[in-house]
Amino acid sequence: MAEWRAVRALVPSLLFLAACGPLTPPTPLLPQGLACEHILIPPVSLAETLATAVPGDCVILSSGTYSGTFVLPEDVSLAAADRATVILTDGDPVLTVRGGTRSVVQGLRIVAGAGGGIAIEPGPARLIGVAVSQSKKNALTATCTQSDCAEREVVLTDCELTQSAVGLRARGARVRIEGGRIAEHAGKSLSAGSGVVASQGASVTMQGVTVEGNENIGVLLDGAATRATLDACAVKNNLGRGIWAQGQAADAGVITVSVTGGEVSGNSLVGIGALESAGLLVRQVLVRDTLAVRVPIDIAHAEDVGDGIGLFSGTTNATLEDITSRGNARAQVIAHASGLNVKVLNPTMSGGRFRVVVQGASAPLQVESRLVDDAGVELLVQAATIGLMP
Repeated sequence: MAEWRAVRALVPSLLFLAACGPLTPPTPLLPQGLACEHILIPPVSLAETLATAVPGDCVILSSGTYSGTFVLPEDVSLAAADRATVILTDGDPVLTVRGGTRSVVQGLRIVAGAGGGIAIEPGPARLIGVAVSQSKKNALTATCTQSDCAEREVVLTDCELTQSAVGLRARGARVRIEGGRIAEHAGKSLSAGSGVVASQGASVTMQGVTVEGNENIGVLLDGAATRATLDACAVKNNLGRGIWAQGQAADAGVITVSVTGGEVSGNSLVGIGALESAGLLVRQVLVRDTLAVRVPIDIAHAEDVGDGIGLFSGTTNATLEDITSRGNARAQVIAHASGLNVKVLNPTMSGGRFRVVVQGASAPLQVESRLVDDAGVELLVQAATIGLMP
């Protein structure tokens, strides 16, 4: 079987070496920004080429569909040639990335089908311009159980995760998402149908990401050690809540979930919610147009639940600062059985049935009294811990 290997030094030209066959094989163009010690062009089998790759190699793919289960070795990169359309499909997962400081996956489209899309364990790795869709499981799974997970960051730049059971599933891993879109995931059980699900001490940072049109929760954060930062993100039109944090634990003054800038809009039930969680910070965010969902109270009664921001059941050390909350169907902010050190500072509120509703709080909220509405009745709260898919 022929195999082409080229050595690329820091010069404008490429020198190709052939194991056998013609001396001048067709040369795909390198995508910009990819640094390689050697270049491999699969002559027949992508799986076999990956199996022979060594650290520093880049496997460059011409246009086409590659079917199978592929494993990217440590410190090896895999990329579509410049202007090439490359589809990987079938396997479960289609692509496994072992990770490494030089591991880059760039410009590929993964059509997953019955299996998972991309699995990364333990990292680090960087994905650039990668699209994953149609997985019956997770479009992308990032898992880390090492002692140094904080140093094994997985970075997604301008990627799209769409139309799968879950977009990103992070377990213990450190993941940074820069731009891109996570959308249109569907599922009927537990956390299925969610855009981002982070648990088991995962750390997720999102900058300028759009999370939209998911059948369940846009961003779900679970567990005492799980952390998240969302900056200038658009979380919109998700049917099961926009952003939901549950069970974060931290000492006073420690921020566990930070949402700054951006917009949370058109979600159902709750735009941003925290349940039994400590350390939430929401600053300079527009939370608007949360849709009401009819929730049954008993056999004869139901309540329309649609709140902008909800702080539920023992949530402590939460700060809402300089937020704009408008047009959310029921309350702009609701604090139900919240705990110590909860602040609503300098908000702008309009529309909906109520502004700030406080009920059953174990400690006073720091909020302007003029903003607090007496609901007259105890509002039903749809706040329970969300179970996670395996």
